[in-house]
Amino acid sequence: MLALVFFSACQKDNSPAPSGDNVLSYDGANATGPVLSAGDYEAAARFPASETGAYQGKNLIEVSWFMGIEPASCKVRLYGPGNGGEPGQLLYSADVTDRVQAPAWNTHELRNPLPLDGEELWISIAFTHPVRQQSIGCDAGPNVPGGDWLFSGNDGEWSTYEQRTGESVNWNIRGIVGE
Repeated sequence: MLALVFFSACQKDNSPAPSGDNVLSYDGANATGPVLSAGDYEAAARFPASETGAYQGKNLIEVSWFMGIEPASCKVRLYGPGNGGEPGQLLYSADVTDRVQAPAWNTHELRNPLPLDGEELWISIAFTHPVRQQSIGCDAGPNVPGGDWLFSGNDGEWSTYEQRTGESVNWNIRGIVGE
């Protein structure tokens, strides 16, 4: 079972979390992060058309996330409409391993802004742990549907974190919208 424990250095993070009307997010302030076994993971927030429709005609210009302990590798990924409990086509991917700050909020500016067309959008942070550790941040919950999707390379499946563990949280992953 995956357990939650507090990041030992969360209180040292003074960087502000992105917020406001131009932000796609389900999460609250960073509270902790899951301890995950060694392996490959993707933590994602799934925004259905009912959420992205308000931004139709605008662009996703940045992705922000909280990283508690630096992983061995880290990528920002964006996916289109999925089928059931999995994301759709990969729309964007950027290796940000060399730019990750921890413990801190991180922001990646997309090389090419992604037009928002009112369809479902998955915003994902992919990371690798060489050992059992915490990395991706989460709030204290309760879970908002779509806020806690997790792919584990250990079983090759997408599932919500709540389904995997019974814990009710949302990943600290946010999409910044602009013109």
